[in-house]
Amino acid sequence: MLHRVSTPSHADLVAAFGPDTGDLPDAEAVGSTDDDWPAVLDALAGSGWPTSPDLAAALDMDEHPTLTVRPLPTVQVNFFPSWGYVAFDIDLRELVDQQSADAVLAVIALVGRATGKPVLLMHEGGDAESAVLAYDPSTDEHTLVPARR
Repeated sequence: MLHRVSTPSHADLVAAFGPDTGDLPDAEAVGSTDDDWPAVLDALAGSGWPTSPDLAAALDMDEHPTLTVRPLPTVQVNFFPSWGYVAFDIDLRELVDQQSADAVLAVIALVGRATGKPVLLMHEGGDAESAVLAYDPSTDEHTLVPARR
């Protein structure tokens, strides 16, 4: 059974990953393509979150480097525009309290709303089968996905 919540608690989110799952969970907008990046970049620009490189500079580059977004000064989200679909990762070690968890959840929701596609957060190096959290833009809800045994 899925556990639908609009905002998972920090404790539930961290516990859902379990021990020894890697520190850099991956996320992706399911079914996204290169065509979804302009909407994501526009949404990030409108968020006011600092980025590195600067979004305008990143868009002018021939090669698209990793884009670092900081929804909080202590929380870094790395986007990978050159992968051909909308993908990013987070650092579990930075999820130290509810504020930091909320910042990551806000980034996930922003990507889902911008693309109109579900976003999965999964174990490092995993796939959809290892999803821990799903965001559905049609309901604006985050869902903790129970561990598969």
